[in-house]
Amino acid sequence: MKHCEYMDSDWFKAMKVEVDATNKTVVAGKMQVNRSTLSAVMNGIGEYGKGKASTNGIELQFRRAFEQLECPHTYKIIGVAVCRENALCAAPTQNPRQMMHWQACQSCPHKPAPLSKVIAPKAKRPAMRQAASEPVQQAGIIDKVTLPLPVVGGPQVTVQTAQEAA
Repeated sequence: MKHCEYMDSDWFKAMKVEVDATNKTVVAGKMQVNRSTLSAVMNGIGEYGKGKASTNGIELQFRRAFEQLECPHTYKIIGVAVCRENALCAAPTQNPRQMMHWQACQSCPHKPAPLSKVIAPKAKRPAMRQAASEPVQQAGIIDKVTLPLPVVGGPQVTVQTAQEAA
């Protein structure tokens, strides 16, 4: 077994304890990764051993499957996935009890980072589209693009020519 830099981290040591307690197949199943991938990481072989492959995904899968913590608000043991769901959801404005829990999560020391920031770096934004030949319709402006509105009952405005105005 080759010794790699990531093998000194806390998550790897915890994963080794789990593998020793059961076996690689069980741990890989709980983590939802291939057993061969887990074996390559555990033994430091292949791209992981060469340092070319990142172990961030394996670390994330291990933490999701095995890490649990005590919620300071409910004093219950919950998984990191449940903690992430409670802390990063939209504010539950219709339920006072859930709102109190959500507010406690916002200042909690266990509050996790969003998954998009953990898994992948920022993706490149698509290029801005070219301006159309016609101007963009603005909300609330009445013009010949939005009229007529006979079905809705909106104001009936017609375009007057210079001859009609005189």
